[in-house]
Amino acid sequence: MNKESKTWATVTIVCLILLLALLARENDISLSTIFSSNDESDDSIENVSSNTTDESGELYNSSTDPDPISQDCLDHNGLARHDHAVLKILINGNEEPIPGNVGILTDVCNEDGENMHAVHTHDDSGRLHIESNEDIDIPIGVFFDIWGHHFDETGIFEYRVNSTHELIMTVGGQQINQYDDYLLVNTSDIIEIRYQEK
Repeated sequence: MNKESKTWATVTIVCLILLLALLARENDISLSTIFSSNDESDDSIENVSSNTTDESGELYNSSTDPDPISQDCLDHNGLARHDHAVLKILINGNEEPIPGNVGILTDVCNEDGENMHAVHTHDDSGRLHIESNEDIDIPIGVFFDIWGHHFDETGIFEYRVNSTHELIMTVGGQQINQYDDYLLVNTSDIIEIRYQEK
């Protein structure tokens, strides 16, 4: 290889690295993630590259436009409904923990007495407490708004539906297609949300 060929080969390699760096920055991933051989990082590259983004180019999070019910604060007095449901979330086969005290003593609901949101947890069992001073319908999306995580038909958390992954939601083993609009009711049936390979 002569000197001129080596120079052009170097220029080409530098340009490719710069192009990869620009693409990584645009999609908010690191170069180390791109060159990693870890299967999990391969999934995250696919997820990031096919995500729905907002006007600023950030990954869209449905909880940034919360349902008004998610801003309601209450205590245990004068409840028109007090129901329970169990939520289970699986990401690529791994159960995602649902922490205790989601929706209790938050920035929004922190006054004496009225320190709970309409949907909250008390422990890490996945049991959702659905409470309201009015007999109203409360969709499951309200819980994700309170928790501060994305959930709708496009995906859950930072994971998005794409050419290789799907989002399946079942209630009592029966698949439903309501996602964040699914109305929470008092049930012993488990609400299961699975993000998985197709």
